Amino acid sequence: MISEFFLSLGTVNDWKLAIIFFFGLLFLFKGSQYLLLNKVKRIVESTKNDLDDFLISVLSGTNWFVSLAFALFISSKFLNLSIEVNNVINYFALVAFIFFLASFFQKLVNYISFKKFINHKEEGRETDASIVKILANIVNWGIWILAILLVFQNSGIDVGALLAGAGIIGIAIAFALKEVLADLFACFSIYFDKPFEVGDYVVLEGNRNGTIKKIGLRTTRLETLRGEELVVSNRKLTESFLSNYKKMKRRRVNIEVSVDAKTTLKSLMKGKELIQKVIEKQEETDFNWAVVLPFDGHAWTYDIVYLMNTKSYNKYVSVKEEVVLAIRKAFEKDKIKLALNSQKIILKKD
Repeated sequence: MISEFFLSLGTVNDWKLAIIFFFGLLFLFKGSQYLLLNKVKRIVESTKNDLDDFLISVLSGTNWFVSLAFALFISSKFLNLSIEVNNVINYFALVAFIFFLASFFQKLVNYISFKKFINHKEEGRETDASIVKILANIVNWGIWILAILLVFQNSGIDVGALLAGAGIIGIAIAFALKEVLADLFACFSIYFDKPFEVGDYVVLEGNRNGTIKKIGLRTTRLETLRGEELVVSNRKLTESFLSNYKKMKRRRVNIEVSVDAKTTLKSLMKGKELIQKVIEKQEETDFNWAVVLPFDGHAWTYDIVYLMNTKSYNKYVSVKEEVVLAIRKAFEKDKIKLALNSQKIILKKD
C-alpha cells in the first residue's frame, strides 16, 4: 500500500531525482553559506570597511527554514503531487521568501541606522542619535507588519478587514495621546528640517531667548543669558516664529550719535569722516553709511550703519563698544561736543 502510494506520485527515478535535488540543494545552500562566510571573514580581517560586517550578518541570517523551503519547492517539481499538496509547498516557499526579504531589509536598516547612531554619538548629538534609533525601530516594525500582512493575504485572510480594525484602534490611540504624538512628530520635524541645533542662540515669540542645550523627544531646553533653564514644547517651537542668530552670516549694526546743536557745518562733515575711519579700522566690519539726520530742535544726530562679518554675539557687542568709545575719543580730539540730554526750565513770575 505504501509503495503504491509513493509510486503514484512518481516513478523510482523521479523519487531519486527529487531526493538527490532536495539533499543536494540543502548541501549547496549551507555549503555555499559556510564558504562565503569564511571568505568574507578573511576579507574583514584585511579591510576597515564595515560593509563586510553587514554581509556577514546577511549570510549568517540565512537559516535552515529558508534553505529547507527552497530545496523542498524545487525538488517537488519532479513528482506528480496533487494540486492541494503543491499549493501547500508553494505557500511554504513563499512564506520563507517573504521572511527572508524582511530579515534582509531589517538588517539593512539596522546597519544604516547604527552607522548614523555612532556618528551622532561621536559628535555629541545625543538627541539625534536617539531619534535615529526610534526611526529604525519604527521602520523595522513596518517591515515585519508588511511581511505578516503579505503572508495573511496569501493565506486567504481578508487583510482589508484587519487594516480597518487596526485603523479604528489607531485613531482611538491617537486621540488619547494627541499631545504626546504632536510633540514627538515635532521632534522628527526638527531633526529633518534642522531649524536649529544644539548650541544655537534663538529668540522665540514673547521675546524669550537663549542657547539651545538639549533637544528631547517632547521638549527642547534653552539656557537664558541669566543662566535659567527654559523648557519649551517641541510642538510650540515648530508652530511659532523663531529667530536663529547662529544662522546669520552678517550682522547689521545701527548706532545713533548726537552732537551739540551749535556744531558748525564744517565740524558735522568732519564728524562723518571720523566715524568712517573709526569703523574701517575695526576687524570684520564693513562701513555702510554715516548720515546726518534732520535737526530735531535739540541736537544734530548721526545715523551710523555698518556690517559685521561674524556670527558671534560676544564679538558683536565687543566691537560695538569699541566703535562707540573710539567715536567719542575722536570727537573729543577734534573738539566736537556731544549733545547732552537735558532740558532748560524757565520759571516766570506773574
